[in-house]
Amino acid sequence: MTIYVMSHKKFDYNLPSGYVPMLLGATDKKIPGGYVSDSNGNNISYKNKNYCELTGLYEIWKNYNDEFVGLAHYRRYFWNHDVKSRFVLYALIMLKGDIKARPVAEQELRRMLKKYDWIVPTPEIQMGRNLWSHYEKHHYIEDLEITREVIADISPEYLVSFDKVLKHNNRMAPFNMFYTRKEQLDNYCEWLFSILFELEKRVDISQYDFFQSRIYGFISEELFNVWIDKNSQLKVKYLTVYNTHLQSRGAIVRRIRERGRVK
Repeated sequence: MTIYVMSHKKFDYNLPSGYVPMLLGATDKKIPGGYVSDSNGNNISYKNKNYCELTGLYEIWKNYNDEFVGLAHYRRYFWNHDVKSRFVLYALIMLKGDIKARPVAEQELRRMLKKYDWIVPTPEIQMGRNLWSHYEKHHYIEDLEITREVIADISPEYLVSFDKVLKHNNRMAPFNMFYTRKEQLDNYCEWLFSILFELEKRVDISQYDFFQSRIYGFISEELFNVWIDKNSQLKVKYLTVYNTHLQSRGAIVRRIRERGRVK
């Protein structure tokens, strides 16, 4: 019963019981004490620069047998206060002052699974007419077009949900974060990686810069929402995600000054 915390480096954060840090892209790295890695057994650790946290997801899928399993990031966790959106959370911080958020206890997440199949981040509005136009603004839209072609070829029953989620909707659950039963995860990963591995064969990313080369991590965020929509029989619990480095007015103001937005 574990929430694996994805990180590309050693980090300093007091994790609750049930949370285990996983070092990503760990093929040629020294694994810190208390960490697991994405480079054991059947793994794709060497693809980390293109797959982001998905190399950790693949590791969990192929090499772990926890009855319940989750994925978080070293600076992002589920909060036990649902304020519907992290942007609402930022507004509350600006109005009321600093907070001291902590990750939801693993026992509490497990209790939620008595009623739900998946716990995922609260869907958030993405700027643009829909998710398709939002992706086009920040990435190469041809990659999403080819993704649709792959789904049409190997998983056509998902096309309706793909078009609905990407072209007629501007909200998505971000970050590839979740908590669920391993059997649910296995079903999702079988579908997800079959699409991504085929997409790899059809897309030339040899000229992509560092940011755009993270293509499969970006696309998987969209596809997770497609999976949830298609499998509408699933009971989904949404929780607010908080950032460990954005819990004060000063931190939020600095982030806005640096980037023009809080993300």
